[in-house]
Amino acid sequence: MVRFFSFLFFFAAPVLAQPTQNLIVLTTFSESVLNPIVKEFKQQYPKSEVRVIVRREESGLRLLQQNNHDIDIIISSSPTFFQPLINNQKLLPLNEAKIKQTPPQLSRNVISFGHTGFGLLWNNNYLNKNKLPIPSSLKDLIKPHYYRHISISSPYRSDTTHLMIENILQQYGWVEGWRLLYQIGGNLASVETSAFSLSEAISRGLIGIGPVVDRYAHTYKRQFSFVDFSYQPQSPLLPHYVAMVKNSHHSQFTRDFVSLLLSQECQTKLTIDEQLANNSDIDRDEFIKNTFNVESLDYEVIQQRSGLVKHLFEQTISSQLPQLNQVWQLLHSIEASSNKLTEQQHADFLHAKHLASTSPISIDDLKNKIYHELPLFRDNPQVDYFRQQWRGKMAAQLEQAIALSHKIINGNPALQ
Repeated sequence: MVRFFSFLFFFAAPVLAQPTQNLIVLTTFSESVLNPIVKEFKQQYPKSEVRVIVRREESGLRLLQQNNHDIDIIISSSPTFFQPLINNQKLLPLNEAKIKQTPPQLSRNVISFGHTGFGLLWNNNYLNKNKLPIPSSLKDLIKPHYYRHISISSPYRSDTTHLMIENILQQYGWVEGWRLLYQIGGNLASVETSAFSLSEAISRGLIGIGPVVDRYAHTYKRQFSFVDFSYQPQSPLLPHYVAMVKNSHHSQFTRDFVSLLLSQECQTKLTIDEQLANNSDIDRDEFIKNTFNVESLDYEVIQQRSGLVKHLFEQTISSQLPQLNQVWQLLHSIEASSNKLTEQQHADFLHAKHLASTSPISIDDLKNKIYHELPLFRDNPQVDYFRQQWRGKMAAQLEQAIALSHKIINGNPALQ
């Protein structure tokens, strides 16, 4: 117990009126992820009453906008979740001298703890049944044989999926990143509401493959021998974040809970650290060096375009799946016989492919400050206008690409 109390000096001691024994934690994680930590905390502090509230980022921010909210702590892997609270000075202060370094775009009142990584989760039984190879990277998922055998969770609802999408956009650039995402979209069977539902669908054999974070993958690997996972090569390590929130009836256990999160015992039970601690053959530092990109994501860029990326994915991929499936199935069939195309048909094919893989928002559009820090809320009039505009433009592009593909196929007997 001494080691847990030793972390208490990390925090400044703000004056709080009538502290309670109730502790309310708001998180974007599934409750099962925090259950072991909550259980440990209750053993250390038996008088505490801990309640975990699970919300996606948008609904969590709505909850925190209420003046009478009773949230004490926020835990998330999404840096954008904390930014509105930082801007509005809604977080309790921490002692700057002792806390761990966080990206400079966040705040000294937001602490990073533990890490997570993402990769591909797959069902070996499903792959064997459908004679599919195990993919080695996300880029493999654009191959025709994965058509409707893959799925992804929505970045609008899953903060870690949003960071996966951002990793693609930052690694390949805005134009090529969306080109890759639209090709993956052409093979998607569905866009799931959460990383949990995606992992569940894979474990049940409803889908073959999907990108998930390791905390879900390891849970299902332990339960099912036919489920496997590999980290995405050279992807970033993603820190978790925790902050204490101002409210009028703060819990007396807030700083104690955060101290537990920062304890060595708790940190070594988190995802990558836990896996490596259980395998003496793997050197942790060597594994991280060989597996992950040492450069972190650009959090300033993430913050600036978070709303844009999430809404754009919803309107141009989630809402267009039937059309994306249709056009990419046609394009793959044409590409398989591309040596039989006439010069004009080849030009039409390239144009159709361009239409099916081009974002309605260009690289030049990104400079327009109207898209910077776009609100997450769908009922915002400006957001609603943009969403309809992007959805309509993408639908028109896909319709034109489908028409061109049919024209090529119908005009070439070798393709029929």
